[in-house]
Amino acid sequence: MRSTRWWWVRHAPSAGIPGIIHGQDDVDADLSDQAAIDARRATLPEDAVWLTSGLPRTVQTATALGGTDCRAVPGLMEQDFGEWNGKSWDDLRDDTAREFWQNFATQAPPGGESFVHMMNRVSDAIAELSLEYEGKDIIAVTHSGTIRTALSMALDLFAKSALTFQLNNLSLTEIENIPDDDLRVWCVHGINR
Repeated sequence: MRSTRWWWVRHAPSAGIPGIIHGQDDVDADLSDQAAIDARRATLPEDAVWLTSGLPRTVQTATALGGTDCRAVPGLMEQDFGEWNGKSWDDLRDDTAREFWQNFATQAPPGGESFVHMMNRVSDAIAELSLEYEGKDIIAVTHSGTIRTALSMALDLFAKSALTFQLNNLSLTEIENIPDDDLRVWCVHGINR
């Protein structure tokens, strides 16, 4: 059994107005920074498996980075912000938003999912994909919430701790999954590069 290397890339910036909550919206990526895309492409391994969440901004970013035959994995989608999708964080000043910010790891936005719920969904997908592609390099072009979940698995963190990671667009987070008998050991090689 060989280790599996996860190359997590956060998608390029979302097109449109900055500061809007997109969650699982079908928004395009802003691919105008060709120098940043070229620089990121140069850091990625060849002959890797390419995964995306299936949302346009991840698929478009993966394609711009040279990904071919990208597999869409809905389990790797960003947190579903429900009724808050398409709104600005600044617009949310009601009691529901206050309740959310008091316990943002476990509180779900109206019609959406909590970060903890998203972590359970994403963790299941990562575990299955780590077994399916054991011994391979996996380039996963996804979202900040998805990458935070991968880090929480690797570092055995609580949800609220995982939310403290700042992950920039087009950043790279490298995590290795090492089989050890019946256990799976994680090693973090870099965060938000």
